[in-house]
Amino acid sequence: MPELLSSATDSPASLAQASFSPLSRRWRRPALPVGGCLLAVTVTVAGADAGFWFVPFVAGLVFGLSARHRRLRLVLPAAVMIEVTGWAIPLMWQALHGAPVAATARVVAALTGLPASGALVLGATLLIAAIQALTGVWLARAIRRLATA
Repeated sequence: MPELLSSATDSPASLAQASFSPLSRRWRRPALPVGGCLLAVTVTVAGADAGFWFVPFVAGLVFGLSARHRRLRLVLPAAVMIEVTGWAIPLMWQALHGAPVAATARVVAALTGLPASGALVLGATLLIAAIQALTGVWLARAIRRLATA
């Protein structure tokens, strides 16, 4: 390590800060949103697994309140993608582990008078998660506007 220290005033901490500061600046900007998105997907998966059907709406509220400096055209697709992914993961997990997800969806479709298509009900389930996320974001933005007015 003597070759790294050019003079007696250079400490390892200052060298590490100097050499990694451009790298940390470059990775700092996307790290927080990516980490927040992964956390949101994890919370949504846990909520869907626990049977809390309202988690996409609550997550939409959190997205709308926390992303106050971001444009709505960026927040809405992100919220929808995260919440739909959060609802799709438990459904796929259950289907892969032998749960009758498609059969249950076909029964629900038949009981509601729709064609007996499991994909239709599963698509409607994911659409409802997307609508809840959109509604939560829009409500949070409206509350924020009322609070600042």
